[in-house]
Amino acid sequence: MTLTDRVTLNVTTGEIHLSPRLVAVMAKMDESECSPAFSLEYLGYVLPVESGPEGTFNVSLPETVAFGFRRVLHSVVYPTKDQRQQNGRLLHTFSAAPIVGAAGYAHAAAQWDLPTVLNTASLACLGVILWYAGFLAMKGD
Repeated sequence: MTLTDRVTLNVTTGEIHLSPRLVAVMAKMDESECSPAFSLEYLGYVLPVESGPEGTFNVSLPETVAFGFRRVLHSVVYPTKDQRQQNGRLLHTFSAAPIVGAAGYAHAAAQWDLPTVLNTASLACLGVILWYAGFLAMKGD
């Protein structure tokens, strides 16, 4: 079972405060199943949460990502839901170029020889791959 909920995070100590409703759900899960485990999504990072003494929960927060190339790379490797959807829309839009290029290439060819067929097919395949990758990235969680 996967539950998604909001918690309060103390960024200086890494302590997590759960809502009473979530504490009750976790207690019920503890009675009937194996111990629940959960993670925290923070600034694009998915962090494991550790149980502390007396029912407290803590997380080790990562250092802030620096500006520049590392920040751009972080948003590509660990995109948020909105970034992933925007990247999917971009890929979906880019998929039109190879399809149009394949049609133009095929119509401009003087004769249909093996290189023309392979180039047209590779452009069409690239368009389908980009379309499908964009479709997968645009799906909701």
